[in-house]
This record gives sequence, C-alpha cells and structure tokens, in this order.
Amino acid sequence: MHTTKQRGFTLIELVVVIIILGILAVVAAPKFINLKSDALIASLKGFQGALKSANTLVYSKAVLSGQEKLDPGSVTVNGTTISTTVGYITSLSANVAVAIDGSFEVMTNANDAITADWGLYDVSGGNVYIFPKGYDINGNCSLRYFIDGTKPTDPIFYALTTTGC
Repeated sequence: MHTTKQRGFTLIELVVVIIILGILAVVAAPKFINLKSDALIASLKGFQGALKSANTLVYSKAVLSGQEKLDPGSVTVNGTTISTTVGYITSLSANVAVAIDGSFEVMTNANDAITADWGLYDVSGGNVYIFPKGYDINGNCSLRYFIDGTKPTDPIFYALTTTGC
C-alpha cells in the first residue's frame, strides 16, 4: 500500500482561520471607522495651537509697542493691522481670519453651509466659533475663542467641543 501526503488545509483549519479573521475584523473595524472623527478633532486642536501661537506673536508686538493694557488696541504684523484686546487678538471673526493664514468664511448666519475649509461665526458677548467645513455652530464640532478684557491675568479662553465630530 502506497500512502501519499495531503497538501493544503483541512476543513477545520480553514474554519479556524476564518473565525480568527472575523474576530480581528470586529475588533479593528471600530478603530478605522473612527478615523474621520479623530482627524477632525486633530484639525481643531491644530487650529487652537495656531491661534495660541498667533496670540503669542501679537501679544509680544503689543508689549513692544506699549499696547498690552489697551482695550481696544492694535498692532501691525507683517503689514497687517490686527485689533487687540489687552494685547491679544480681539475675538471677532474677521480679526481671527486676518491673524491666521487659511481658507476662512466669516458667517453671517449660524446655519449657513460653508464652502471654505473653516467657518467663523461671531456670537454676542465676544465669542468666536470656529468650525470645519461640513459643520455649523450647532454641530458640536467647534472651537470657541473668547477674550475677557476685564481679567488682568489669563484673559484668553479656548473651548473645544468635539462630541459631534
């Protein structure tokens, strides 16, 4: 009697491999599905970092020109005049758009769809909401920027809302 060796997988081995691949897919899929949300949150954090850096530069210029205690004041950065409140970028959409280089659309209605990369919207009380394309002020995916000129120390306020990203 002559025996030959079998080549390939048995049915049991094939089923085990398929089950393992299924388990890996179930575990890994939520991580990959959440990448868009992570990217939007990272973009908002990046914008916050850019705004903080711009504020540092503007405040430095305000100190050098003796305007760090004025409300309102103004400084010139790279030939552009930027309105300031106690030395920091005044929290108005048009002012934020001038201070940071980017593709912005200053909104007049909170629910308008934006065509630029970023939407900026002024809310009464000196709050500026910054949100990515595809969202609006009600989308819970925004950065709120506010300057409180009555606080002598740490007047800047940044608030990220990311529950809807």
